[in-house]
Amino acid sequence: MNASPRSFVPYLIAVVLALATVGSPGMVQAHITKVQITAIETPTFGGYSWPGVGQYEKIVGKAFGEVDPLDPKNAGIVDIERAPRNARGKVEYSFDFYILKPIDLSKGAHKVMYEPPNRGGKTWGNFARMPGGNDPGSVTAPTVLANAFLMPRGYTMVWSGWDKAAGTSTANFNTTITLPIARNPDGSPITGPAYEYIVTSGTSPFTLSYPAATLDKSKATLTHRVRLDDAPIVVPAA
Repeated sequence: MNASPRSFVPYLIAVVLALATVGSPGMVQAHITKVQITAIETPTFGGYSWPGVGQYEKIVGKAFGEVDPLDPKNAGIVDIERAPRNARGKVEYSFDFYILKPIDLSKGAHKVMYEPPNRGGKTWGNFARMPGGNDPGSVTAPTVLANAFLMPRGYTMVWSGWDKAAGTSTANFNTTITLPIARNPDGSPITGPAYEYIVTSGTSPFTLSYPAATLDKSKATLTHRVRLDDAPIVVPAA
């Protein structure tokens, strides 16, 4: 008996999320432990149907995963040995995902376009011949959809959170990631040297990527250069 197209959805999500989070199997070993579907829109794109492919659906949710801090493949993750662990001794994380796929996968291309969002936002617009915005499934203009690049070819499109710079808000389908905070064995914050690259032509304030461990200016160095290949000049503390 042939399975219905809808029965392929859990399999599709599992495969795609594993691909999105693991990346290269030789680099990081991770496992998805739970998937929460928060929204399904069937059909999406206002019900538009592409010849030979049919209609699409939108699947939105959050995935939960864990990595083994003792696995040598994960040694490249900074301070993973100091991250909090669950009862299984693993380090947990979670991330949002947004998927657009043909409702009938048998008519699809069996190929995935995966894009790591830029600070939580989708940037595929020019490539896909689609308007900008973080909810492409909301586009309903027939002339726009007919001219799109990927959907007429049956591609599945996937976005998943990976960048802490995306913040914590999931409004307007901003894709975020939740990561644990590593600490020293005694529970104190981890401190160390940080490098900030500031490009400015004015006097606007600049927010550090990480808060300063101390406000003692003698423990910080500020340099200045006009051109990228100029030798940096130390700016005396005020």
